[in-house]
Amino acid sequence: MRGLYYLWEPRSLHECVALTSVGQFVVCCSGFFQRGDHFVINKWTRLYSLCCASLAVLSLGGCLYALVQNEELCSRVLQLDKLVLSIMGLELVISSLVFMLTVLSLQLGAQRHLDIYERLAEVDRQLMRDFGAKLNYRKLGRKNIVVLSIVAVLYFGAVNTALARGAEGHQLGIVVPAALCYILITSGPHLTGYVHMSLTELLSIRFRLLQRILQPQFLYKRFGRGPLCERRVRSLVEMVKELHYIIQEINDVYNLSLWSAMAHDFTLSTSELYIIFARSDNSSNSSAGVSMVLLGFLCVCMLVPFYKMLIAPVYCSRSVDEGRRCLRLLEQLDDWFPGSRPVKQLVEAMMRWRLQFQVEFTSGTSITLNKTVITLFASIVCNYLLVLIQFAMTQKLGEEVEQQKVALQEWIGI
Repeated sequence: MRGLYYLWEPRSLHECVALTSVGQFVVCCSGFFQRGDHFVINKWTRLYSLCCASLAVLSLGGCLYALVQNEELCSRVLQLDKLVLSIMGLELVISSLVFMLTVLSLQLGAQRHLDIYERLAEVDRQLMRDFGAKLNYRKLGRKNIVVLSIVAVLYFGAVNTALARGAEGHQLGIVVPAALCYILITSGPHLTGYVHMSLTELLSIRFRLLQRILQPQFLYKRFGRGPLCERRVRSLVEMVKELHYIIQEINDVYNLSLWSAMAHDFTLSTSELYIIFARSDNSSNSSAGVSMVLLGFLCVCMLVPFYKMLIAPVYCSRSVDEGRRCLRLLEQLDDWFPGSRPVKQLVEAMMRWRLQFQVEFTSGTSITLNKTVITLFASIVCNYLLVLIQFAMTQKLGEEVEQQKVALQEWIGI
């Protein structure tokens, strides 16, 4: 068992993120793939991403057209509640648009996206070469395997089960391709959001490692108090700056894709909450309500957008906070080297740079990804649920008044 645990041992950053990068390439949301210990981008990888993405959207449209032409499947679909049916149609349209926006935006920034990994790998090599750092790639790599495996099993199972149950074993030649196309289209933005979270986590880990290195006891013990120590301190300052520049680069690459995915997730979450609430409120009317299979499908599908909305801002906020702690440590360098004029000049330049360069993870043009976003999202969802409850109570009160009116008219003989 211990041998199996150490069977997969990533030795570089590229091997650590290989699973997420290859998955992102498969779902057409990046223009590069892994070859050996590095990533490759060329015209064939770009052609694959654009052609397969367009083919997935066109195939989904073709499957929907075939479904409409099939009288048996069409009649089953039309038996659903009209509002539920309209929400499902809206979800298909929005998902396709978000998928194409994600593909196109990441294709335009594919080279910059690739450079992010290369710059992080260079920081890792410098940490290991100059400071003897040991980066535990295994932990993050295994976390990616566990999370993506669980989400894939749940999500794929939910989509296929819901569609197969709705078709009841008939016309699987239409239902199965439609399910596969829908999985591909929705997996692209979801996986892109997870890759963004992984990048923020990579930055947090390196900021924490730099905080451990930026201690006078460590620097004096390893490099002494001479010019060598000052050169290493200067390289540490450059690495802290580089990681902050990478945050800005991540924002530029992921701005449009994250913004569109957040808009889709919010629309999807509120719509699914409405369907679930309507199903629980109208559970006795099975002909007009949603089947339990569809209800379970909605609950499972809500896990991914809720996970991204509630967890991603925490990762972003933590990474920015760790970077600020590094900057505060750098401001103390002149106290550690009181007689060094180069270090004093370095600290002064660093403080001016910090005042001019304020870094935050953003989505779109004005949305800052931090813990405030979680509070905003939770408050909107709670207010939305309160509106649904109030609407249901008003509707029930109106029905009771109408029933009492009819009973009174029957009693007096009118």
